[in-house]
Amino acid sequence: MASLRDLKRQIQSVKNIAKVTDALQAVSAVKFRKAEARVKQARPYAENMEEVMRAIASKASTRNPMLAGREQVRRVAVATLTSDRGLCGSFNAQVLRRTVRFREQQGAEALQVASGRKGIAFFRFRRIGLAESYSGFTDDPSYEDAQRIGRGLTRLFEREEADEVYLVYNRFVNPAVQRPVVVRLLPTAPEGGEEGEGGTVSGAPFDFIPDADTILRRLIPQYVETLVWQALLESAAGEHGARMTAMKNATDNANELVDTLTLQMNKARQAQITREISEIAAGAEALAAG
Repeated sequence: MASLRDLKRQIQSVKNIAKVTDALQAVSAVKFRKAEARVKQARPYAENMEEVMRAIASKASTRNPMLAGREQVRRVAVATLTSDRGLCGSFNAQVLRRTVRFREQQGAEALQVASGRKGIAFFRFRRIGLAESYSGFTDDPSYEDAQRIGRGLTRLFEREEADEVYLVYNRFVNPAVQRPVVVRLLPTAPEGGEEGEGGTVSGAPFDFIPDADTILRRLIPQYVETLVWQALLESAAGEHGARMTAMKNATDNANELVDTLTLQMNKARQAQITREISEIAAGAEALAAG
């Protein structure tokens, strides 16, 4: 059994760790509320953007490669969104596992793009070359960050360095649940909904000026940026939620460990007191007998 001094040191050390994890939990809770609000604000815009894309695509006459795709898929670009920092449970591990599994399922060559220092370090450790890498903003992304990533991915497709572009990220569900998903960015083919003969958005018909093809060529890159922006916000909210949950669990575990160590220390102290009393009683009996 450990000595009283060792137990006291362990208890103090665990208490210090609990203070740190509790502070990290509080900071993450504040950031999480902000990130969650941004996700809720951005979702309607992304949904309306997809609705507009469906309407315009239904009126387009040309087979734009960014919409219809290429006949032969020889190379696939996979962009993975991770965090810059750790201490967020399985947040990064699950999206990286999903990326590796998706790469293995592809019949074509995979071109990797990474956002977040954790993802960059992961792929470099596995000696997987990166076509593009981005970092330094994952916990508080801006639309300019989404534009940089979106334009980089669009450039890969336009230069025919990739025939398809996919995005892998953690979709935010709640603070304890983040679901890794794979979304195809290019060629973009918005799904769902029924387009009317004249092109409608929310049931309202409209005309395209100058024409649907010209608008589509300008709108597709912006649509890709919107999807990346939404994914960055979802990933940021998931990161803060995962870190908040992980730090709460760490604090609870630390407090439980403090209780266990305190119980051990009390038992050790009681055993020491009992032993000292026994020694005193034995000494008194020896003196009386002498």
